[in-house]
Amino acid sequence: MAKLCLCFLLVSVFMIHQVFGSTDPLDVSVLRDMYKSLNQPPQLVGWNLKSAGDPCEESWKGITCSGSSVVSIQLNGLELNGTLGANLFYLLLNVKHLDISDNHIHGEIPSSLPPNATHVNLSYNNFNHNTTFLLKPMKYLEHLNLSHNSLSCPLGNIFAGFPNLKQMDLSYNRLTGDLPNSFESLTNLNELYLQRNRFTGSPSVLEHLPLHNLTIQMNRMSGEFPKKLFNIPNLRFNVSLSKLIFKPIFVQGESSETLGQFMQGFSFYYFFQERKKSLRE
Repeated sequence: MAKLCLCFLLVSVFMIHQVFGSTDPLDVSVLRDMYKSLNQPPQLVGWNLKSAGDPCEESWKGITCSGSSVVSIQLNGLELNGTLGANLFYLLLNVKHLDISDNHIHGEIPSSLPPNATHVNLSYNNFNHNTTFLLKPMKYLEHLNLSHNSLSCPLGNIFAGFPNLKQMDLSYNRLTGDLPNSFESLTNLNELYLQRNRFTGSPSVLEHLPLHNLTIQMNRMSGEFPKKLFNIPNLRFNVSLSKLIFKPIFVQGESSETLGQFMQGFSFYYFFQERKKSLRE
């Protein structure tokens, strides 16, 4: 009986390999669905809907494999149109890089992206959302770029599911509402770009993050601007559309220069003064 079961298993594996070649069958299924949703574009050289299609063996354009698994999808700048189709990206367990930026893809961004990805770039498309924007947890994600789309909705309280996120760009959308409290969970975030949206409320949820770059101009925020944010080395903001309250503050550092930054569209100067080393000696 045991020999019979083993024989059946070997035959099954052989048949699957014959149908899907060297590529994981689940990966093939997701890519075929994506190909259909993108209207079977001729730019995707090698892609097909054949039952025996084999992305890894046949070197489908933009697809990188490791063994039998798809590990990278790089389809940026190919003039692709259509949508991302059914929410099947959660089946791509080995994909680390997903880049479909600089295309004309529309519709909603799936709430389930490749769960183990480290880099996701969906920028410069026509993605739109009219309901709260949600993404399921991605614990390895380090870089997320959703900029230059048409997202016109509030952000869900989702960021506790991204503990390793280092860089996030949500700029040039129409995102609304207050920044969710889960921003405080992004304890590895170094770069954040929120400009050209319609965010309201205070940016106070950002004040304890280890940010080196923060850009928040052209929003509709209000309340007191947190003093700790003035310590960010590269801070860019514009108060012309906001009701933020700024109190005078001087930040001490190691340089001897005194810098002034003018906020475009508003008669406001932010002075950054640093103490000379000699004064501390």
